Amino acid sequence: MNSCDTSFIKPCSRSDPNLNECVEKVISVAGAKFSEGIPELGIAPLDPVELGTVVVDNPALKLTFTDTVVTGLKGFRVNSYKINPDKGKATLDFTANVTLKAHYDMNGQVLILPIRGNGQSKIKITNLNIVVKYDFEEKDGHWIVPSYKDHYKMDRAQFKFTNLFGGNKELGETIHQVINVNWEPVMRDIGPAAFQQIIKACVDEAKKLFAAVPLNQLLLP
Repeated sequence: MNSCDTSFIKPCSRSDPNLNECVEKVISVAGAKFSEGIPELGIAPLDPVELGTVVVDNPALKLTFTDTVVTGLKGFRVNSYKINPDKGKATLDFTANVTLKAHYDMNGQVLILPIRGNGQSKIKITNLNIVVKYDFEEKDGHWIVPSYKDHYKMDRAQFKFTNLFGGNKELGETIHQVINVNWEPVMRDIGPAAFQQIIKACVDEAKKLFAAVPLNQLLLP
């Protein structure tokens, strides 16, 4: 399994005084290949990333996305990376423009307005900023990630739902206008379930990379 070509990863040295900056560059360069998936290491693509079914279930709104696909992570930009090898802690901060497409089925209220529909949905997110703080430790010559925390923010989100209110054009246009102007509270309602799955997908594939590639090929003395 480890015989595959990992030359796209240029390892940094633990003793490099500019270790953070070095790893930042490695992630920036290797990230595009990583996001395409590395079949020989069992790493699934992150662009597109298939989330399958995402269920939003809050008191006012029932919303189910199916066949959910997120694109755009390949074009991510690393804002900063910090690693403390002695303490086994690291933080990755990155930004990407992403688009979520899915079939949706929705019924309830958004911003105290009734909303219902069943059709295709598209959510465009501008400058989705994700910060992942994770713990790592060495086991059998590999890194493992026992735990992580994350948070995210964005500059803007824009929604498009086909066939709202059974295809009623006027009602559909009105609700689109309202939710696109007031996108922040709408995202607070419907976003967390999707973002948790997007971030988990990124972490899961990174864990597979750590499991496949020995630590001594990722970080030199």
